[in-house]
Amino acid sequence: MRRVLVFLIASLVLFWLAFSVLAGLWLLPPMLLHAPMPERMEKDRETLRTRLLSPGAHWKASVLKGGESRVLEVWRLHRAKSKGVVLYLHGFGDDAWGTLGRAAELPEWDAVGFTFRGRDRHPDVPCTLGGWERADVVAVVNALEKEGVPRAKIVIAAWSQGAGVALLALSDLEKFGTPLGGALLECPYEDIYEAAKNHIRLALGPLEVLARPAEWIALRRAGKIAAFDPRAVSPAKAADGLRTPIALVTGEADPETPVEPKLCSCK
Repeated sequence: MRRVLVFLIASLVLFWLAFSVLAGLWLLPPMLLHAPMPERMEKDRETLRTRLLSPGAHWKASVLKGGESRVLEVWRLHRAKSKGVVLYLHGFGDDAWGTLGRAAELPEWDAVGFTFRGRDRHPDVPCTLGGWERADVVAVVNALEKEGVPRAKIVIAAWSQGAGVALLALSDLEKFGTPLGGALLECPYEDIYEAAKNHIRLALGPLEVLARPAEWIALRRAGKIAAFDPRAVSPAKAADGLRTPIALVTGEADPETPVEPKLCSCK
């Protein structure tokens, strides 16, 4: 009986290890790299742009190359007597148009938005949770500077994945220039490993803990597929020493109650 029990346990462990390898190499990487995109028609985008227009305001679209030379379609809402520019960064599985609606809350600022890696036009491009997206943000900020907008008048407003990417991009920007005017970040993820765990937990629930080895393998595999280093995707580390003023919201308390800013891990 004891031998049978040992054999069963050993068999289950071997099955779990084999499944972890298979899941990490083939099943999980697509979940991480190919987040589904919202199904928006061009009419939906136009409707949002029209809704945000005010007297004296107009939209301007431009195209530039971001991380890995991916083409980004960047939209800027020019407003009369603007105080500066707010760059809106969207969350995981969203696009620019899911976030630019927030521009109605700041009517005295120009609004700029784009979809990470150009995935609104090319959803087949892999999402790297900051691996390449950080370079997208740097490219857009540099383009705004070339248009005559000083960094002191550029503010980033970002949520979830976008908030984490913002911290990574700010770290890159400050290495070669002055800080930005500020950043409003809601619930950035701590690092790509925590983000992956939370993403997979949505599908597996409490069984996610059993997928940890598969997650580690999947992230290594995803990094090789999309040509980035997962170990370098850590907004928590990137936040150390930043000079850009940051208002950080965790989303864990009543929004009308002041809380001590801190990094959090969100789904």
